[in-house]
Amino acid sequence: MTQALPWHEKQWQRVEAMRANARMPHALMLRGARGLGKGEFASRLAFVMLCEGKEKPCGACRGCRLMASGNHPDFLAVIPEEGKQTIGIDQIRALIDHIWLTTQYGGYKVVVLNPAEAMTRGAANTLLKTLEEPPGIAVFILVSHQSGRLPATIRSRCQMLDFPLPAASQALPWLASRLPPKTPAETLLRLADGAPFSALEIAEAGGAEARSALFDDLASLVAESADPVAVAYGWRGMEVPEVGRWMTTFTMDLIRLKTDENSARLTHADLRQAMQPLARRLDLLGLFALLDVCLEFRWLCARQTSFNAQLLLEDVAIRWSAAGGW
Repeated sequence: MTQALPWHEKQWQRVEAMRANARMPHALMLRGARGLGKGEFASRLAFVMLCEGKEKPCGACRGCRLMASGNHPDFLAVIPEEGKQTIGIDQIRALIDHIWLTTQYGGYKVVVLNPAEAMTRGAANTLLKTLEEPPGIAVFILVSHQSGRLPATIRSRCQMLDFPLPAASQALPWLASRLPPKTPAETLLRLADGAPFSALEIAEAGGAEARSALFDDLASLVAESADPVAVAYGWRGMEVPEVGRWMTTFTMDLIRLKTDENSARLTHADLRQAMQPLARRLDLLGLFALLDVCLEFRWLCARQTSFNAQLLLEDVAIRWSAAGGW
């Protein structure tokens, strides 16, 4: 059973008010950026809904024990199947069959869909009728990182529970307690755009070290002391979207330093001294041109289902190499 996160207090207060007034919606959508712990909130809420004790979740009753073992007959978690990125029609049909079965213990039936936007169009359409008129006291908990990608017909059938980015005063102590000593938690949180779980993922995947290596590569490209194709080949082990995100934030920091060497609004504040000489060398208009390149790179990564990643990386490396002569 997951612990309540410090930045979820208001969301829990709202859910508890719904439950106390017997106004729990049949479909609740948890929406917000990735990495805010919405999946953990959904899991804990499922424990609460299926707990048979007085204090919920008690962790000791039959319902809590079955949930902890992953064997509660009145709970179903629906995620993309292994090796796939979507939730298909067959999974939703199985969900519907499950939800129409008689509840085993006379309480709620709880379904968690995570992420909801992973449903194919056909799967979403198949779910509509059941989502609008679920049998008995069924509760659907939809976790969404990009709710705008869901059909309006799905969104309109859900009550929204929003998850904004937490304050650093709440996120940093939680993050620091889960990192090795002397790990720059504040820098990781900035790299993750303020999302604590994303920051933890970056740390666990060695992302901070990869980011520093990427900056060294960009500096070498601008100094024209490295072969762009060879550098791009060295990036093949990195996650392509991460390369795009870090390049974009590096470029934005360089623009800030170009206009104000003492700027306090740096994403990569720990690399300030290394970035300052690079900012002085690059032309401001050239930096904005590089920003356009980086944003286009990120757009391609986000929108294209298939592309030649290596060619894309080589093109970006060549653009950075050419920036030194602008």
